[in-house]
Amino acid sequence: MINIALVIDAVGSYGSGLLRGISRFAHTHPNWTVEYEPWMEEENLPRWLFRGKFQGVLCRIRNPRQFASLRRLRVPIVDLGSLEPPKGIANIHSDHQAIAELAADHLIQCGLQTFAYCGFESQQASEQRAAAFHAYMSEKGFNPQVFISPSRRGGGAGRSPGWRSSIDYAHLLPWLKALPKPTGIMACNDICGRLVLAGCQHAGIHVPAEIVLVGVDDDEVLCELAVPTMTSINPAADKIGFEAAELLNSIIGGVKVPDKPQLVQPAGVITRTSTDTIAVADKVVAKALRYIREYTGKALTVDKVLDYLANENMLVSRCTLERRFVSVAGFSPYEEINRVRLNRIERLLLNTRYPLTRIAELTGFDAESHLNRFFKRYRGQTPGRFRLQAP
Repeated sequence: MINIALVIDAVGSYGSGLLRGISRFAHTHPNWTVEYEPWMEEENLPRWLFRGKFQGVLCRIRNPRQFASLRRLRVPIVDLGSLEPPKGIANIHSDHQAIAELAADHLIQCGLQTFAYCGFESQQASEQRAAAFHAYMSEKGFNPQVFISPSRRGGGAGRSPGWRSSIDYAHLLPWLKALPKPTGIMACNDICGRLVLAGCQHAGIHVPAEIVLVGVDDDEVLCELAVPTMTSINPAADKIGFEAAELLNSIIGGVKVPDKPQLVQPAGVITRTSTDTIAVADKVVAKALRYIREYTGKALTVDKVLDYLANENMLVSRCTLERRFVSVAGFSPYEEINRVRLNRIERLLLNTRYPLTRIAELTGFDAESHLNRFFKRYRGQTPGRFRLQAP
């Protein structure tokens, strides 16, 4: 049997994803056993590590002294976290350049012209992503601003219960207020993204009308609890975990330790409300878009949008509104109303167990049959079938 020690900080979705990938590899290799206990990235390595007998170690640490301690085990080691592990230790981690470029392309596709990056001081991944984001945006002809928050706590931002104090709000809030509007921001990770959203809320800055935000890690809990829900890059942590286990297994079998880090491409952008915007200069269209996307009444019509605009001292005719919508956004207000309505139906189908009659009521339909006809027209299947086929 091959006994493997896991020394991995599993806080957050990234660490959990690593463990899922390692578990998936172990389940397909009956000769593998793993020993793991929940471990926060503390000063000292867990004691059990030095009492057992292991043939290899998978770790996610950043302290040079801890690497020195691990070497005393005299077994192959694969690191899943450090950007520059000591020589002789294999390394596999996210491709931070690819993550930054994916975030940049997504923000550019939102139609924005102004961009920024927000990250944490003294975090290697944040610093690499900041440099990659700035370089890539510069190549595209943009000049992004970069805000790096001074560390307020030891041990890295987001690793303690008081994670809100990990960012310097005294400097963040003036920076957010001074940014041109709209601006697309890449946050170094989802914790940083949540802090940016909290800063926007405190400063009265609307997301996504004024700030369009992308995080990294796709931590579903953090992203879905955020207000608004947060778009994020999925770094494929489970794939990193699987490939790290595969790499360790080959090294134990006699393969030479790779000289260079193994980089894993991100899985993609998971879009949510924080980037659900189209940057338009037309203030009437921008105001109408914001109203349509935030409307929580029974059923919205173009006439209701016109009434809202009139109350906001933006009196326009239906014909004028439709013409200006198509001109700057590429679709009509009616099409946008239906798109938003369809998205709400899908969220209710996927995230609740409400019966279709209740979903029809919540989305402004007089009867379940009307909901069925509407949904089938756009999705080619009934809401019930869509719910059954969802992963």
